[in-house]
Amino acid sequence: MAAGSDPPRSPGSALARACAALKVFPLPGVVLLPGGPTSFHLFEPRYRALAAAALAGDRVMAVATLADAGRAGEERPPLLPVAGAGVIVAEQANEDGTYDLVLQAAARVRLVEELERGAPYREFRAELLEDAYPAGGAAPLQADLEAIGQLVFELAGLLPAESGAGRLAEAVSRLRDPGAIADLVAAAAVSEPGPRYRILETAAVAERLGLVKEEVAGVVLLLSQGRGPRA
Repeated sequence: MAAGSDPPRSPGSALARACAALKVFPLPGVVLLPGGPTSFHLFEPRYRALAAAALAGDRVMAVATLADAGRAGEERPPLLPVAGAGVIVAEQANEDGTYDLVLQAAARVRLVEELERGAPYREFRAELLEDAYPAGGAAPLQADLEAIGQLVFELAGLLPAESGAGRLAEAVSRLRDPGAIADLVAAAAVSEPGPRYRILETAAVAERLGLVKEEVAGVVLLLSQGRGPRA
């Protein structure tokens, strides 16, 4: 898979500009959280067209979750209003016309209005959702950040090395942005679509950290059940 030859110098600026007509790839049961790369295979003709247009332009796209997975076969099924958006950082155009893409998720967006511009894929006017901090900034969040760091450390001890949990713990220890820490940990450790979407739609960082802490604590507890104390 080839890396993008000319990615935008400022993903934030590219995402903000793209929100005027954001290309959207809808999927059932998939919630894209900011913070990490995710691979996608696009095979339907309309989404092949989306990939080609994105690669020829700003390389930006969003992944939206279907509001009802049972309506996936419809032409324009309803979508949940908050989506993950990012920049394509690697791509492979296959001989059969399909595309394999790696999307570096960078932001949460609210889908405001669907546009009718003649494209075979779906486009929305959207708005970036910025992180909202409590009045005291990051300082009141330290207890939750320390708790999440400890949970990730425990998770790394419970999972095999090839799981990547050790690398997650290292990344969390280096990060200083509470919102980014919440998103990175959720993207790696929270698998169920419902909790992932609740985290995605939550712009308030204090609340998001609480959700992530609760979910990761549940994973650690589940993995710990039936294990004796470690030496």
